[in-house]
Amino acid sequence: MEPLLSLTAGTPLLLLAVLAFNVLLLVLCIMQSVRIKRLRKSLNRLLAGTGGANLEEGMYRLMDEVDEVKKRQDDQQFTLNRLSQRVAGQCANVALVRYNAFGDLGSDLSFSLAIVDDAQNGVVVTSIYGRDESRMYAKPVERGESPYHLSEEERTAIRKAMNNSAGRLDEKSR
Repeated sequence: MEPLLSLTAGTPLLLLAVLAFNVLLLVLCIMQSVRIKRLRKSLNRLLAGTGGANLEEGMYRLMDEVDEVKKRQDDQQFTLNRLSQRVAGQCANVALVRYNAFGDLGSDLSFSLAIVDDAQNGVVVTSIYGRDESRMYAKPVERGESPYHLSEEERTAIRKAMNNSAGRLDEKSR
C-alpha cells in the first residue's frame, strides 16, 4: 500500500505543473495571435490598391516615381546653382564711411559709399562737402582696385563692404 500512497501525494503537484504549463501555452497562443493580426494588417496595407494580384507592377510604378523625383531634384539643384552664381555677382555688399573732408567745417557731411559684389567688383561713390560747394565722384572698382586714385576713405568703404553681411549698410565716422 505504500507505493500507492506516494503516487497520490505527488498528484496535486503534478496537476499544478500541468495547469501552469497550459496557462503558459495559452499566453503564447494569445501573443502569436496578436503578431499574426499585426502581420495581416501590414500585408493588407502593402497590397492595398493592387488587389494582391500584381505587386510587381506596383513596385515598378513606385520606382518610376522615385526616378521622376530624382530628376526633378537634379533640375532644382541646377537652378539653385545658377541662382547662387547670379547672387554672387550682385552688388549686395554695401558700406558707407562718413567723414569730415575739411577740418574747419566740423561735421561729417562728406562720405564714401562702396557697392561691390563678392569678387570686389562694383563702384565707389564719394561726396565731398565743402562750405561753398559739394562735389560727387563715382569710380569703378575691379577686384578691390580702381584705375582712378582711391582715397583712404574709399579704400576703407570697399574693405568694410566686403566684410559686411549682404546688403547691410555700415556707417562709421573716421
